[in-house]
Amino acid sequence: MEKEIYDGAKERAAGRRRRILLRSVVTAAFWACVLFIWHNSLESAEVSAGRSGKVTEMVNGVFASLGQEPVTEHFVRKFAHFSEYGLEAVLTVLVFLAYRFTPGKFLWKMMLTGLVTAITDELLQFFSAGRAPGFWDVCIDMAGFICGVLLMCAVCLLMGKAYETWVQKKKGQKSSLN
Repeated sequence: MEKEIYDGAKERAAGRRRRILLRSVVTAAFWACVLFIWHNSLESAEVSAGRSGKVTEMVNGVFASLGQEPVTEHFVRKFAHFSEYGLEAVLTVLVFLAYRFTPGKFLWKMMLTGLVTAITDELLQFFSAGRAPGFWDVCIDMAGFICGVLLMCAVCLLMGKAYETWVQKKKGQKSSLN
């Protein structure tokens, strides 16, 4: 009896350590993403355009090898906004899950997280040489964020269904053994 209690306590302690590690890693990844977004907004227009130009050249090189039409630097810049915020949304959902918040219950808080990041991102451009904030950039950012949240909701639903199926199979195996 005492050994069972001791083993249970060891299991709970190991679970707590894994949860703390998971929370730490996911939270650090979330903040790294947000700081990356804000860092990009603090760059001057010249530096930002230079980087966007290089990425556009690279993308167009790949597209040319596939026989596709080239894209504009404007498209690349807006797609980057969309993608950064999609990643932030994925990490936001993971943070909420790691801290055991139900995403459906806290959806408005997740959306607020994305909106605060996007507005701060645009406001930081007031302090960047040659750049200015834009309302439509916030809209693009939020579209990316919403798509990221929807993606994670779909993944969570699929994982939940897979888990339920696995549990049902386990129950079926146990009942056939009895």
